[in-house]
Amino acid sequence: MRLFGTDGIRGQVWKEPLTRENILRLGYVLGKRFPRILAVRDTRESGEEIEELLAEGITQGGGQLTSAGVLPTPSLAYLVPSFRFALGISISASHNPFLDNGIKLINQFGRKLSTREEKEIEEETLSLTYLNLNRGKNWKKVGMDGFYRDFLISHGKDLGGMKVLLDSASGAGYRVAKEVFSSLGARVKEISPKPNGRNINLTGSENPQEISWKMKRTRATVGFAYDGDADRCIWIDEHGEILNGDHTLYFMARKFLEEGRRWNRRVVATVMSNLALEEALNEMGVLLYRSPVGDRFVFQKMMHIGAILGGEQSGHTIFRKILPTGDGILTSVLIASYLAEKGEKPSLWREKLTLYPQKNLDIPVKSKRPLERLKGYQEGMRALKERFKDAYFLVRYSGTQPLLRIMVQSKTPEKTEEVMEALEKFLKEILKRENILED
Repeated sequence: MRLFGTDGIRGQVWKEPLTRENILRLGYVLGKRFPRILAVRDTRESGEEIEELLAEGITQGGGQLTSAGVLPTPSLAYLVPSFRFALGISISASHNPFLDNGIKLINQFGRKLSTREEKEIEEETLSLTYLNLNRGKNWKKVGMDGFYRDFLISHGKDLGGMKVLLDSASGAGYRVAKEVFSSLGARVKEISPKPNGRNINLTGSENPQEISWKMKRTRATVGFAYDGDADRCIWIDEHGEILNGDHTLYFMARKFLEEGRRWNRRVVATVMSNLALEEALNEMGVLLYRSPVGDRFVFQKMMHIGAILGGEQSGHTIFRKILPTGDGILTSVLIASYLAEKGEKPSLWREKLTLYPQKNLDIPVKSKRPLERLKGYQEGMRALKERFKDAYFLVRYSGTQPLLRIMVQSKTPEKTEEVMEALEKFLKEILKRENILED
């Protein structure tokens, strides 16, 4: 059994790997290693119990847990080093539905733990056989919203009454995002329902239909949609059209050039980013480097090549000189500040970067057996690449859900659809034959 995936521990609550026993064991191991730990959580109804279990385990291990309550995951990247905690814990399943939850670990520098550190913690956690429970909790609850809010405000500019719609997905950014924009002088409205523990991610960046519809019927300048733990941000123009993380990278690169910022003109995106982004950046004299999917890999590539800007199409955008991780609220503050400064409409930037037609499809699977080991997979993929030389496609397992993800890009919708149909048929045949296709 494994605990850690590509983004911490994640799964359906009270089932492997996120059982109560595993959470207690993990807390114990963390308490032995880290004396002072800061935790935040999103709005899922299971979050408080997970936090209590962690607190009990951490106490038994000899550590102390400080809870800052409901705050976005990226707040830890600022708060942990600022207040000299040894470790940060985010209790969140990010963009997943409410039945899921997760545990992400952030080191003293505000970065995710390395895979080596996660493996060591996992091995020690799974080796434990028994814990003596009910010994109490060395647990403090401290309000830290104001410190994080002030940090975000410090990176914004006067928005001069700009009308902004926010959709926080009834998640961790529900309060703080509105407070930040109001403090910067915006006329702001939060459109997602008040969190009730179960409505997280029903709207937001994963389901932006509501904010898109409302943008079309208001005179708002811009809308921003986050996911459940507010590390992602997409934006919506005044016509209700969506701009994703690729638009954000293009927009910020152009702004860096316009303001004469000293940087090495290198941007990191993932293999999922649109080919049009790469072409547009190259025309500006900016080089695009690609990493595997996952903000951990984006940041590692940024460090390797010295890039200060990087991100994912899904809306994770990393401004390395500010934070070592994606922060959706920070991203929206920077975008709004630039728009206000120049008096620009977001639709201008959607028109400047016209993305090639792209289609994504998820196929449920029973297990994630390595694709290259499936009989006929490599030969079939080579044949498809030879057949569709004018298209770009990617097949990979989700790092956090039992899904096989397919992405296709080409220069016409018709070709994109044709390639997707061929890929879907081929992959489902392989998965069914190997008995790993989920019915």
